[in-house]
Amino acid sequence: MPHITFFKQPNSATQLLALVFFCGWLVPAASLAAAAEEAASGPDDAATVFWTTAERLMPAWRFYPNSSEYGGTKPLGKAAAWTPGGNEGLLTWIADFPRPAAWQVWVRRYGGYGQVVVEIDGQPVAGGRGRPGGGRYVWQHLGEIVVSPGAHHVDVRVTHCMLDAVLFASGPKWSPDSQPLPEPVAQPLLGAHRAYRDDSALQPLARQCGFVIGLPQPDEEILYDWLPTAEQITDRLGLWGSANQFVTGTLAVRALDAVDELRVSLSGLAGPAGVSVAAENIDLRVVHVRSRHTDLFARGAKRMVAELLLRDDRTELPPRGRQGGFGGACTAQIPAHQSRQFWLTAHFPPGSPAGTYRGQLRFEVPGSPERQASIAIEVELLPIDLRPAEGYHSIYYPSQPNAPGRANYVSPERYLAELQDQVRHGLNAVTLYGGFATLPLAQQAGMFQPPCLMHWPGGDAPQQIAEARRLGFPDLYYYGVDEPNTPEQIERCRKEAQRRSAAGLHMMTAINGRAAQQATKDWIDRPVYNIYVFGGPDNEAARSALEKGFRPISYWTTATTWPLWFRSLAGLYNRRCGYLGSAPWAYQDFPDQRLYDPDRGIHRVSYPDEFGQPIPTLCWEAHRAGIDDVRYLEALDRAIASGKERLGQPSVPAGLSPALEQAAAVRQRCFESISGRWFEYLCRLPAGQLDRTRRDLAEATLAVQSPVGRMP
Repeated sequence: MPHITFFKQPNSATQLLALVFFCGWLVPAASLAAAAEEAASGPDDAATVFWTTAERLMPAWRFYPNSSEYGGTKPLGKAAAWTPGGNEGLLTWIADFPRPAAWQVWVRRYGGYGQVVVEIDGQPVAGGRGRPGGGRYVWQHLGEIVVSPGAHHVDVRVTHCMLDAVLFASGPKWSPDSQPLPEPVAQPLLGAHRAYRDDSALQPLARQCGFVIGLPQPDEEILYDWLPTAEQITDRLGLWGSANQFVTGTLAVRALDAVDELRVSLSGLAGPAGVSVAAENIDLRVVHVRSRHTDLFARGAKRMVAELLLRDDRTELPPRGRQGGFGGACTAQIPAHQSRQFWLTAHFPPGSPAGTYRGQLRFEVPGSPERQASIAIEVELLPIDLRPAEGYHSIYYPSQPNAPGRANYVSPERYLAELQDQVRHGLNAVTLYGGFATLPLAQQAGMFQPPCLMHWPGGDAPQQIAEARRLGFPDLYYYGVDEPNTPEQIERCRKEAQRRSAAGLHMMTAINGRAAQQATKDWIDRPVYNIYVFGGPDNEAARSALEKGFRPISYWTTATTWPLWFRSLAGLYNRRCGYLGSAPWAYQDFPDQRLYDPDRGIHRVSYPDEFGQPIPTLCWEAHRAGIDDVRYLEALDRAIASGKERLGQPSVPAGLSPALEQAAAVRQRCFESISGRWFEYLCRLPAGQLDRTRRDLAEATLAVQSPVGRMP
């Protein structure tokens, strides 16, 4: 409940009636009269005021907490909500309005530039009195609006601005510039089902099925209240990719009538020359939404999150049944006037011929033949040489299968399944907390870059390295002093790095401070730098390591739930910073059911089902997408290199030279132009940008290949 304070100021029923007419709301006359009467009959000369700070409405995507002072004014909370780089962000507050009134809507914001718009249950607030300008925080009156008592969605759209507070006052003459503020709402609710959304206009499209199938906007977060437009309703899902790739796509179903059991299946994809993708190589899942704690930048809070990819969502968490692994159909239960998002992954192994692969995605309600639908699936497989990633893509994985009495124990079967899950999601290396004995499991899972043993090397290190090479690994790494920060830790880390360098051993260690980086930069040849500290294009730490022939990678954290965070920091932004891969913390903080606790900030990219099989998440899928973005960049670079080599040979194909020029321009626009600190890049990244970038890289690669044939 908000903190309610009464202030001296008259209320006007006449103003209330005029407001409703002005806003264009269609309110029944009886309801309007009752609202006007109650607003006018409140305590004489009283106004009701409640408010909260923007800092309490975070975390939210595209907002960074800014605590700076401007023009002698400071945020009323710990920080303002800032949208760096001119992008638009959305803050949501489920506010509890205590009584009917002509609510005056105020925001405290930076006055120098930008725009702030407020909507209540989708209705825009209008009729504001303007605001002062200048480079300082100011109160702006946005207008007034009538709502019924109770909880309502307050959406605040902030464009290229800093928002500090949102305030509602029932008195039309009450002003936060001249009146004292009550205590703010300390823990505003950040998410709830939007029951006000009306899907009746979709009834003609739903027909007997009682549901419609639609395509979400790129990078759109789909919660259970998603409402498609008529233009989003579809009978076709088009995807594209290359051989040696897990190709993914998504769609959503809005149920106008309840569906107790909706089975979604795809029997296969028929491709060129009689080649097909079998059902066991196609994974279908339903996206589970819940309220849980999530972190972003400097703050964490509970919000509605689209996260787990379940095989069957007719379960509570921890989920029952066989939910993990890869391959198979899925089942969902959808109450009336709710939605479910579905996630499709199809594996095209190396050597899959280019061309179009087609199938029918079926939606069936058992026992109700009239409630069935299907849409066409078409996957365009391009003739691109998409090789495994060239860099070092790992993750901190603290589980171990060796000692049941020690922390983070999992069975060998689960350990192998989770390593295989990591390989499916683009990883080629792993941190082995279980020690040397787990090396064969990493090889069996398909890892091919040097694993890192999470201990210091002993006298048997040469024999261990020889065995790693016998298993097919090019080398073996050993961990050092993790995140050294005190002078003693830094000195210990430096000396150990020198010792290993003299012994010809590689040292992998996380570094998160500049003092440690400066002291060890000449000795740690496999540094793992904190991208929050050592970020930005071609940053000095990564560049220095590369110049020495070292192989720097980055690390960051997985406690957030925004997929673009993972795709960027595992993908093109990470590479633009000069890193040859990443190893975020962590695959899971711990392997047990504490992972499902909604009130804790937990690092995880997958969850175990009751049989120990890994359940992926949207963020884990985005992590693979980031690595695939880098793979498409590497494919373009190989095509450019081969094309340039061909220019020096006789009989240069027509069109090759302009194709190379265009490819260089695409590379500059899509990759070299990446700029800004990590939070600036993330906050200003437009929706759908990385999808468009990948397609542009692919088209440029094909254009170079076309004059000379497929590159070797």
